[in-house]
Amino acid sequence: MIHERAISQICRELAEAAALNRHDLLAQLLRMAALEATETGTRYADPASDIREQLVGTWDWDILNDRVYADGPAAGLFGISEEQGTLGLPLEKWLAAIHPEDADALSTEIDRVMKTGHIFSMEYRIVANDQVHWVYARGRCTFDEAGNPVRFPGAFVKITREKIDDNHLSIAPQ
Repeated sequence: MIHERAISQICRELAEAAALNRHDLLAQLLRMAALEATETGTRYADPASDIREQLVGTWDWDILNDRVYADGPAAGLFGISEEQGTLGLPLEKWLAAIHPEDADALSTEIDRVMKTGHIFSMEYRIVANDQVHWVYARGRCTFDEAGNPVRFPGAFVKITREKIDDNHLSIAPQ
């Protein structure tokens, strides 16, 4: 049976799960997404499943030192060990896992966000460990007093199932 739920409610549920797992940044980003979804009235039709299973994790890019830090699940999605994710790696190492068809668009969006300060919000594919995963990533660049980008934290939610299983899932306006 397929039932429809408001995306805003799903984002709030994910935010609660993230907060319980001490993913404060992810929880905050999901609360922001819930507010946006409330404005649009977007609904999610899905067989009864636990949306929390799609929660992946968080990243924090120290732009000045070119080190991207990510928690274990997020690092694993990119084929990077939890230890390497915790210690941080240059952005180039993370971008190496981006699907070739999505790489240019992702780079363009990162550049745009670093210039404008707008919210980063994008769906793209990651290829690692002989698997392709779709993710929805959301983050925001922070700037120093001179207006230079210094940090870029964000979060991932895995959306692979939504992308490959059109028969059981749709996202439609209310």
